[in-house]
Amino acid sequence: MSASRKYLPIMILLFVSLVALMSKGIAEVAQTAAVEATIKAQWEKPNHPIRVPVVVMSGEHAIADWIQEPKGGRALLKLTDGHWHTLMCGDANLAQTNHLISAGVPLADAERLSIALKQAETKLSQDERATINSFNGMIDMLKAPQHHEQHTD
Repeated sequence: MSASRKYLPIMILLFVSLVALMSKGIAEVAQTAAVEATIKAQWEKPNHPIRVPVVVMSGEHAIADWIQEPKGGRALLKLTDGHWHTLMCGDANLAQTNHLISAGVPLADAERLSIALKQAETKLSQDERATINSFNGMIDMLKAPQHHEQHTD
């Protein structure tokens, strides 16, 4: 058996693994874009653009940091029937595992989201973090969907 034949199964396995990783990465990029589009569709206005510098996901949930000068905050979203829906907007407390669980996020996903958000936010500038942290409180968007509109005009 030649050396190239000997390593063929390993090369095929590596190729399949690489394709699987690339597919997962492409899906994550698409879902990140979908989360950003959801936030922008809900609240962006011509005179109040929104930036979404951080999106972290686990399972059917995501947390996105948003900045709509001069304010910012965090949003908890859930993927339902292929579409992202905002469940809550909140301050730094939104990223705490206990708050995520109380909002219906499974424990393992809540833990992953909390850790991933903390890591992702280390890449933000101090000004971005200060703006995101300017949001006060927790707003259940299912009970008060108009809340954000009142504060962005």
